[in-house]
Amino acid sequence: MLAGNHPDWYHLQPEKGKSSLGIEPVRQIIEHLYAHAQQGGAKVVLLPLAETLTEAAANALLKTLEEPPEKTYFLLGTREPANLLATLRSRCFYIHLPVPDEALSLRWLHTQQPGDELAMRTALRLNGGAPVAALALLEPTIWKQRLQLCQGLQQAIPQRQWMQLLPLLNHDNVDNRLTWLCALLLDAIKLQQGVTTALMNLDQQPLVHQLASTQATIVLQQQLEQWIFCRHQLLTTVGLNRELMLTRQLCLWSESFPPAV
Repeated sequence: MLAGNHPDWYHLQPEKGKSSLGIEPVRQIIEHLYAHAQQGGAKVVLLPLAETLTEAAANALLKTLEEPPEKTYFLLGTREPANLLATLRSRCFYIHLPVPDEALSLRWLHTQQPGDELAMRTALRLNGGAPVAALALLEPTIWKQRLQLCQGLQQAIPQRQWMQLLPLLNHDNVDNRLTWLCALLLDAIKLQQGVTTALMNLDQQPLVHQLASTQATIVLQQQLEQWIFCRHQLLTTVGLNRELMLTRQLCLWSESFPPAV
């Protein structure tokens, strides 16, 4: 199973380059489930990012979830249960996995990838305290992508050159990149409200202060809601032109700022 080649173990996830899981992979796996287990035991389907299911894919899964073949088990994981179809949630047992204490997670991260504690604490907070997800974010290539986005935003703010963010956002992992952007906007709102103990981007305080000084809280809230909606659309709507969606959102963002002096 760890090697990914067990004949009765199925791993459902979006294809490389896609942010959503469509109906065809679901149909293919369902066909296999109604055949006899190749090793005579159970069949297990792992779907670690259930929120990436398109509506059509989720609907295709419903009947099999409700009446699975004998000795067939589904393991669905999600950090966004509210985004799952109610009909899908109603067919599952819930097991909540609470995150460890931040200090404990930091000690574990030090054993996995010794490095800058400020970066580790930031990665933890950006992932809701989940240590394994934080470790994935700290992978040098991914961490560099986040830093490049932060640097690009810092350069764009003074001259209101928002379109220079497009090449930094328009990538296959656009969901991660928009999450990082939303976290910065949320931190700016928190800073304006004096909630400094709950900031996530601990390594980007100058940028957070810069964002907080550009707009009133209500405008930042509107911008945050727009970016969250944009991310949701990109994750759940099949066939959307990602570049056009991001361009449109950057244009909307530009309109909410006063001209550069």
